[in-house]
Amino acid sequence: MTDVPEQRSQRRIRLLLVEDSATELYMLKRLLSAAPDMEVVGTAADGRAALTLLPQLRPDLVITDYHMPVMDGMEFILKAMQQHPCVILVLSVAVQSFHKDNIFRLLSAGALDVLAKPLGHDGGIGGREAQELLDKIRAIAQAPSMSRRLAVAAPAVRPTPADTPVIPSPLRKRIELIALGASTGGPQVLNRILELLPKTFPVPLVCVQHISQGFLDGMLSWLQTQSALKLELARPGEVPRPGTVYFAPEGRHLLLDANRRFSVASCTAADVHCPQVDRLLTSVARHYGAAALGVLLSGMGRDGAVGLKAMRDAGAPTIAQDAATSVIFGMPAVAIELGAAQYVLPTDEIAAMLSRFARR
Repeated sequence: MTDVPEQRSQRRIRLLLVEDSATELYMLKRLLSAAPDMEVVGTAADGRAALTLLPQLRPDLVITDYHMPVMDGMEFILKAMQQHPCVILVLSVAVQSFHKDNIFRLLSAGALDVLAKPLGHDGGIGGREAQELLDKIRAIAQAPSMSRRLAVAAPAVRPTPADTPVIPSPLRKRIELIALGASTGGPQVLNRILELLPKTFPVPLVCVQHISQGFLDGMLSWLQTQSALKLELARPGEVPRPGTVYFAPEGRHLLLDANRRFSVASCTAADVHCPQVDRLLTSVARHYGAAALGVLLSGMGRDGAVGLKAMRDAGAPTIAQDAATSVIFGMPAVAIELGAAQYVLPTDEIAAMLSRFARR
């Protein structure tokens, strides 16, 4: 497809579609072309053809199917990340919530996110699923300073002691809890951080990860294959234990109460995110003060920035992931702007810093 010269005051989002079904491709192209802020600049019937188009078209976002002839979505993502790093969204019937192996293999390969086509549809997507796709495309395109270099696309380099910032104040309180928040790109980053932490890690970690409904159990199973720490869902009334990583349950806000036990709160229609990172970090700031450490990782939007600021104001050390290793440099960027981040670090240095604080 030939590019149309841009004669608009506002640049449209340039999309490359990779889909082997002519019917699916036609319906998807029609949906996206009808959006006033989007344009389909190219199409391909398989991954191999899409690879040849990437350097020519330089799309803002690639939307690809998973199962295709010649070169499937998995191989395409792996080769695209090596040859022409770009932002890729997988749209497929093969990424339902019960396809956890597919989903997290695709994310590990370098896909930004996945979106399931509805099962049993007769061509194209419509209604709620269509709106979800359009909203996701816009959110990705509007994320501030979106990093094109995925954390999984380049080999990680472990920092030397000289590379890692010195922890100030020998009088700092012992860290008793580490609280983390993440959204888009978070599973990939969490995977790397947890991989670097030893089984004997002496501090509990608590995490809120924005993830599509039904995907949480699959994410925990996938992360557990790489982590020596124990991963589990937080249960109300439980006291966080060292050597364990706790995740907020789906559809509930996770908090720490005055007795430093887990509690949950119901979601409301006004909640943009549920669970919410801000709710967790604010409760940790209130009940742990300087005895906790806060971390905000890759993600769209601003959830977690206010909570991280509350932790820093309470005397806790705080970390934001840097732009270079964030899949989406949204939440960390807002935290930095608010003055909530004491340290701004790449993925591997975050893991090193957590270990240094936990050993004190």
